[in-house]
Amino acid sequence: MSVFSNEIFIRHDKFEIHSYEIDLKRRLKIPALNRYMQESAWKHAEQLGFGYTNLIVKKLTWVLTRMIIQVEKLPLWGETIEVITWPSGRDDFFAFRDFQFFGADDSEFGRATSSWCVISLQDRHPQTMESVALSKYPMVKELMFADRPEKIQSLVNTDSEWRTYVGYQDLDVNEHVNNVRYLDWITETYPLDFLKTHQLSRLDINYLAEALYGKDIAVFNQQISDSEFLHSIRQIDDQTEICRAKVIWQ
Repeated sequence: MSVFSNEIFIRHDKFEIHSYEIDLKRRLKIPALNRYMQESAWKHAEQLGFGYTNLIVKKLTWVLTRMIIQVEKLPLWGETIEVITWPSGRDDFFAFRDFQFFGADDSEFGRATSSWCVISLQDRHPQTMESVALSKYPMVKELMFADRPEKIQSLVNTDSEWRTYVGYQDLDVNEHVNNVRYLDWITETYPLDFLKTHQLSRLDINYLAEALYGKDIAVFNQQISDSEFLHSIRQIDDQTEICRAKVIWQ
């Protein structure tokens, strides 16, 4: 188990893995794990008084900007896992949140870190932590990674491309594509035979802009090595880069 005590600044949630959240080998899918993370972060922000309910009345909302997820062995269908999360720091514009994941045997199987900012729903501009009364954003001095999520390099060339469009099922409460859907799209770019023989080990992702309803989307892919790939998600009509990711498989 985690070394943390059950303080208000640290949230513990348990999730049972359902049949619709697993891959062909009955392992928890990474997008499903990311949904657990999102749920825990949402509830914890509400609990601490700086969540959606508090911000929406000011016409503000949180947006995820960068994230790292690293896993060793994924848990299986029917198992119950624990997600532990806590606010791990801030700077002028960004708040940081870390995560730790434990399996049914209470051993750690993964960890994550993320950066968030508050934007205005009127002009979509980022707000400083001080201007939205979050200068006292709490911090637990326990980091899952030595460094904060960094900027991911641009693709040098494109080895393959996969296309989709933004539909109603992709949208969240802010009327833009939910961050988990980008992970779904990236996964779709890999051949089935590859997915049958590999497990995602680490995902680094930068969220750069909002993808909007009805827009056509392309995921461009570059293979760096046998196990490492870069992805760039773009809005086709104006080539706006929405998201960039680096994925390492094992």
